[in-house]
Order: sequence, then structure tokens, then C-alpha cells
Amino acid sequence: MMSFPKLLVIVAVIFLVWSTVRWLNRPPMSARRRRPLGRGQVPPRVQPEDLVACPVCGAYVAQSARRCGRATCPRPR
Repeated sequence: MMSFPKLLVIVAVIFLVWSTVRWLNRPPMSARRRRPLGRGQVPPRVQPEDLVACPVCGAYVAQSARRCGRATCPRPR
């Protein structure tokens, strides 16, 4: 049969495990330092960029992308 002290120990262990898991899954410091957006503020938008096929390897890359690392890549460094 469960006595009151045993029940308190079980509740304390569950709380300790829950708080430890929560502490281990906390966001990194850089994410915590970011200011949340205020009411009515919109996050900055990223401008879309057209993709072009690389004539050497055929992979689609952004127009402003640098070389893919192949010696015959025609893209600028």
C-alpha cells in the first residue's frame, strides 16, 4: 500500500526528471537573446532567387552562388 511519504518521493522524482528534461531541451543562448517580434511587427522577408543549372554537374544553384569546387566549374569564385 502507498503511504504518504512514498507518494511524496514519487512526485519529487517525477518533478526532478521533468525539470531535467526541460533543462536539457532548452533553446541555445543565441535563440534566447533574440527579441520576440512585437505586436503588429512582421519578420523580415528573404528575397527569392532564381536557380540556374550548372553546365558542368547539372545541379541547380542560385545565380549568386560561388563555385561548386570542381576544376571545370565556370562559376566565379
